[in-house]
Amino acid sequence: MTGTTVAPRRTPTPLLATLLGVSTMTIMASATITPALPGMERHFAGQPHAEVLVRLVLTLPGLAIMVAAPLMGYVGVRVGRVRVLVAGLVLYTVGGGSGLLLDSLPALLTGRALLGVGIAAIMTTATALLADHHPPADHGRVLGLQGAAMGFGGVVAMLLGGVLGELSWRGPFAVYLLAVPVLFLVLRHVPETPEGPVAAPPADGKPAGSPWTWPLLGLYALTFLSITSFYVIPTQAPFWLAEVGGAGPVVTGALIAAVNLVMTAVGLNYGRLRARWDFRALAVAMFATYAVGLLLVGTAGNLWTATAGMLVVGIGVGLSNPTLNGWTVASVDPGARTRALGLLTSALFLGQFSSPLLAQPIAGAAGLGGTFLVAGALGAVVALVLTAVALTRRARR
Repeated sequence: MTGTTVAPRRTPTPLLATLLGVSTMTIMASATITPALPGMERHFAGQPHAEVLVRLVLTLPGLAIMVAAPLMGYVGVRVGRVRVLVAGLVLYTVGGGSGLLLDSLPALLTGRALLGVGIAAIMTTATALLADHHPPADHGRVLGLQGAAMGFGGVVAMLLGGVLGELSWRGPFAVYLLAVPVLFLVLRHVPETPEGPVAAPPADGKPAGSPWTWPLLGLYALTFLSITSFYVIPTQAPFWLAEVGGAGPVVTGALIAAVNLVMTAVGLNYGRLRARWDFRALAVAMFATYAVGLLLVGTAGNLWTATAGMLVVGIGVGLSNPTLNGWTVASVDPGARTRALGLLTSALFLGQFSSPLLAQPIAGAAGLGGTFLVAGALGAVVALVLTAVALTRRARR
């Protein structure tokens, strides 16, 4: 890699809008079919192990993403990022939309596995292409917009899924067909780049040529810890909110949607935050807001306090995607971006899969409130460790 830099260039608005639209597809994948699960369980009640298999319909894409994301990163290097993105959108459409037609749970699970592979391809290439087509000085702004688009997409997915779920349990699967117009926009507006602009060096030195360096392994670990801490909200909050405030599904759904709206607001302002603070400071802020928000939720005696805590957690969620993605992009050569982002995506979904498994024994021993307190304490510890590392390195300099 040479020391030359690429001159900033203006990115066409259709290209940016298309890649932001692509990013919304990923967040829509998990929330969309949640309202369909009860109706699906009734429809397949006569099939063996229907209760377990219906729940796997929701979680299987996450497992497929966790396994496939690193592979998609390597394939992106071999055949090109745009080709992998296009293939991912095709798999997303076919696998996600299969629920409109298939009438057996094994076939439906196969479709969900294809959906997961498609999401893995989209997640590993969309962020890399955003970085490729923008100069390093603009990465904070565009990755913030990506986070905002994902937050807004989560709200839209919940609303559409709920409305279509009222019509039929198959209805929410139609949301995945939104990938079809996005696919045509990608073919029209997103060109391939053999190598993106040279990233601005991180504080620790020049970008690495391998996705397996110690700093990058640390970022994968931070991603795992971030999603493990946050994911107690969607997995445990419905039960806790009902216990402390008598909240039903409508109120719980509205509060989780509010978290996504806070995420959107943070993403829209992330460019300004990134101009003032480095990635490590933003990561400290992210875990600190997790700590404060989760502690508020865990000690809540009423719905208002729990709501305030969830909104504070939303600030951390809004910081997480652009900070961890941006830090990864800045820490690796452009040619290795998709591989590093594939491993980052795998770490994210490993955390998502592990969070409820880790939370369950804690909930059994300390109650639901204790689960949020432990997750908040984890956020506080990570924030303190990052602060200590930053102060130590500053003292050495």
